[in-house]
Amino acid sequence: MTIYVGNIAYTMTIEELKDLFIVYGNVTGVKIISDKQTGKSKGYGFVEMERDDEAENAIRALNDTQVKGRNIKVNNAHRKATTAS
Repeated sequence: MTIYVGNIAYTMTIEELKDLFIVYGNVTGVKIISDKQTGKSKGYGFVEMERDDEAENAIRALNDTQVKGRNIKVNNAHRKATTAS
């Protein structure tokens, strides 16, 4: 399951983000979105977890908790539907 993590500190690293979620289960991927021009963090990212039940536990436990001085937003990342034209 892919988890959206918003309002993260601009200084947060991929390792720090992974460390938040690994407590709840196997993390298979972590990505922090950065600005293409500056390379600086946009303040959100995605965490991929192997099992849905572990991901749900992480979402419940971490949503709206304070990390590095910011209340992070954690929820299921919904993929955008593509329309055939």
